[in-house]
Formats: sequence, structure tokens, C-alpha cells
Amino acid sequence: MNLVNLVYSHSSPYHDIHVEDLGYLRVLRFERNRQSSMYLDAPFDTDFEYPAYLHTPLALKPDATRTLVIGLGGGSVVKRMWRDYQDMTLDVVELDPEIVEVAHRFFELPRDPRIRVVVDDGRAFLETATGNWDIVIVDAFDEDRVPRSLTTEEFLRLVRDRLSADGVVAYNFIGAPTGDHSKPFRSLYRTLSNVWRHVWVFMTDEGLLTEGANLILLGTDADVSADELRARLAGRVGGKVSVPAFDRFGEDLYTGEIRTGDVPIIVDPPRASPRRTR
Repeated sequence: MNLVNLVYSHSSPYHDIHVEDLGYLRVLRFERNRQSSMYLDAPFDTDFEYPAYLHTPLALKPDATRTLVIGLGGGSVVKRMWRDYQDMTLDVVELDPEIVEVAHRFFELPRDPRIRVVVDDGRAFLETATGNWDIVIVDAFDEDRVPRSLTTEEFLRLVRDRLSADGVVAYNFIGAPTGDHSKPFRSLYRTLSNVWRHVWVFMTDEGLLTEGANLILLGTDADVSADELRARLAGRVGGKVSVPAFDRFGEDLYTGEIRTGDVPIIVDPPRASPRRTR
């Protein structure tokens, strides 16, 4: 039985951060929740399933060369994209500066000109950013939820304005498409559908339709059919994508009904009007 070896522990203004080694696996934990992992003998690999699905935007935008990632964690997605796609530059926005140091120090996030890490709130960064990205990945969590400010229609339209033609937004979201726990996911799905013409959903875990799992949602205006998307996945986007089992991800494309009539579009809260004075 493998024992947990505590490598690092620190309380930042945002998280209780723990880095632990469990045999051949290194894990980043916030409070009680596992956030990232890597194999000590293969630092570009992880036992989490969902990061591999964040490469699926390439099947919709094969010529992508600029990616923005909101939320760093241990950097699983960032460092794998950096290694696998030599023509890609990655901008990363992370709210907690301590997480940036942890990713570099303990999870082998490269220090390289193609990776630019900015310490900032993801939404605030986008509000002042210039230029465009081909892919925007939202992989940020407060505990086990994406911050509401990163899910509203106003935020999504801001993202859309920062995307190149046929660009793709990708969300890692914990939820379910059906059942009693499905409303948060279905609200996000409805909100994305109000901004982009096409929304695709991947189930990263089997048998969890009603209880909750990591779901990857892609929003895009790219005119790609389901059959074409599956074909590109099966062909690993012309051999470009090497993540394990990527050629079978088309099997995880969710094709069931997603009801949206009973859930709201997510919007920013109204701003308080200033008081009038005489």
C-alpha cells in the first residue's frame, strides 16, 4: 500500500495548497479536492482523464496557433500543448501567484518564451486584452465549481470578441446532462448556445449521466458536422494530436437531448445604481 508523502503545503489567500506524492504519482490538492496530477517518471502525463479532452478544439480549429488558458493548476494542459504543438504559443491566466510557483517548482511547467503566464483574474484580463486567440480554455474552479463570472453571457461574448474566425471556447465543467443535478450544466449549455452556433459536449466519464462528471463543452461558429468532427478525432487531426485514446473520443460525443426550457441563461448580476443626492 502506497503512503502519502507530503511534499509541500501552504495557505495562500485563495487556497490551502498541498502537493503530495503517492507512489509514482504527484498530486496537487486544494483543500480536499484533487486539482492536478502527473506521473513522476512521465511528467507530461496525468491520471486525470479530462485534460486530454481539452485538445478536442483542434478538431474544430486544426490551424490553431494561439491558445489562452484561464486557470493553471499543475499545468497539465499547458505543458502538454507546449510540447506537442511546436507552432503554438500559450497565454495562461492564473489568479493565485502561489499556484504559478507550484506549477513550475513541483509539476515541471516549462519556463519558455512560448508560455506566458499572467497573474490576474481571467475576466479582468480579457477585458483589457488586445489581439485574438484561436482557442480559449476555461479550466478554473472555486472548490468544484467554475466561478459564475466566467460563465455568464456577458463573459462569453467577451470571449467571442477575442476569438479568431472559427475559434473555439472550451470549458471543463463538473455536472450532468440529465437528472436532478443537471441544471447548472444545462444553464451553461443554454448560455453557450445563445452565443455560438454550435455547442459540442464530451462525456469524459462513463455511466455518470445523472450524478455528475467532468464534461467538456466546446462553443464555436465553425461549420463542422458531427460526422466530420468524429472523422477528425479518429484521424487525430491529421496525426497532430498524440494524447492517449484521442482517436476514440468521438465515441464520447454526447448526442442525447439537453433540455434548456426550464433553466435560465446565465447573466451578470445587475449593477447597483448610484444614489441620487440633493
